[in-house]
Amino acid sequence: MAKKMFGILFCAAVTVCGLQSDLVSVSGALQDDMALMQQANDAETEGLVREDGRYRYYENDQPVTDSWITTEEGTFYFDEDGMASVCSCRIDGTYYVFDEEGRLLQPSEAKIVKIEAEDGTLRRFYVDEDGKAVSGWSDDKKYYFDKTGEMVTGIVVLKEKFYCFQAGGKYNKAKTQKIRKTAKYEKPFSDLKKYIGSPKKARYYASCYGKGRDGILTYENFIVYTFKPDSGIEIFMGAESGRSEK
Repeated sequence: MAKKMFGILFCAAVTVCGLQSDLVSVSGALQDDMALMQQANDAETEGLVREDGRYRYYENDQPVTDSWITTEEGTFYFDEDGMASVCSCRIDGTYYVFDEEGRLLQPSEAKIVKIEAEDGTLRRFYVDEDGKAVSGWSDDKKYYFDKTGEMVTGIVVLKEKFYCFQAGGKYNKAKTQKIRKTAKYEKPFSDLKKYIGSPKKARYYASCYGKGRDGILTYENFIVYTFKPDSGIEIFMGAESGRSEK
């Protein structure tokens, strides 16, 4: 009986020793992993790094700001927050065009490029060989680009005149002429409104023209000015661009 009990105790002691050995081995492995993780955390972040879908560039563990950087991935401009600029961005008074990830677009010749914006919409820009935005009318006079280089669509006002462009950007001369026939000084605003619709915002103030109110009607791409007499119909007084012109 005593021998049997001794054998049981001996086996139990061996098992405990084995478990302790395993625990020591596991503990050592965990310590090694933690040490590696600490080394990784202590290592400085350098070069081009993708964060939250955008690129940053690090030097001495600090993000570069307000600077041009050229890497194997392309040429980038990092703004005041250290994020790579996308689409069209004004830098030192000049607009440059970048793709969705922030690479400067530099085609072999000036051309229209398509860029998917952060909200998923497809935007078109006119860019030259140096990556600079091209503004104004295209050579064939079918498209117009604002000063950011973006293609104009819909109804807009350029140099106080109405223009209409299709959804794809092509100039619609026929509809432009119809709109302009209604956009005559001191003519009923209701005629023009049939084409341009209701404003996003309308404000009226006491008028200096007489008994009535001056209206400032804000649309997506332009602003319309009207005069609304105390008795009578609202009349058109003029319009101006509400977006970037050349």
